[in-house]
Amino acid sequence: MSPLIIPIAVEWVILVTTAAPLLLVGLFDKTPRLGLTVWFAAFLSSGLATALAIGIAIASIFETFLKLAANPVGSASWLATLAVSFAPWLILAISGIALALVSQRLEPILANAREVSPLLDAALRPWMTFQGYQVMRIELPIMVAAVARGKILISTAAARTLRESELHAVLWHEIGHLRGGHNQLKQLAGFVRSLSPWLVASKALVNEVTRLSEIDADRFARRHVDSELLSATRSKFISA
Repeated sequence: MSPLIIPIAVEWVILVTTAAPLLLVGLFDKTPRLGLTVWFAAFLSSGLATALAIGIAIASIFETFLKLAANPVGSASWLATLAVSFAPWLILAISGIALALVSQRLEPILANAREVSPLLDAALRPWMTFQGYQVMRIELPIMVAAVARGKILISTAAARTLRESELHAVLWHEIGHLRGGHNQLKQLAGFVRSLSPWLVASKALVNEVTRLSEIDADRFARRHVDSELLSATRSKFISA
């Protein structure tokens, strides 16, 4: 491929990472699923453009090196050949450093997940089944509801406090999260954020994915329960 593609790819990455926070935030409140698709498609295209630019740059360097290597030692191009011969190794070294930095950022996240997972399992107690989904109680004195591993989690405080209609409203909201795969999308957005914490766009991605996921779950719940009941019940929760 032509090296001229490199500046085009770089320009696209710059456009996505600068324009997304300005143009996309708050644009998809009425169509949250479309918004989630657009946000991830934009970042995916940015990642592919980056990979394409790096691939073309490496190919171009190796091609130049092979051409210059054909020149005999002592010729006018010999010093240039010597200089260019270091470029592929420099790129490999930079790539290795980048991978090491990525690993360094991800290791604490993975370590925390490994530590928290057994603690979470020990704290959960089976409670009931709702619309085919298992509902687990967790011993907490605060109003909390969430989803994890395909199950609905609800605190003992919420289980004791809510009326049946309120409980159903919250459970339908959590089913909306499960059906929308929102936890996986949040994890993916968090992964992007951990790799590029310096980008305003990655922070905007995390915030928008969280916000649009809640809107989408509410839209799903409103198909089954009264809107005012849902809003009033959710206002009682720290997380729902």
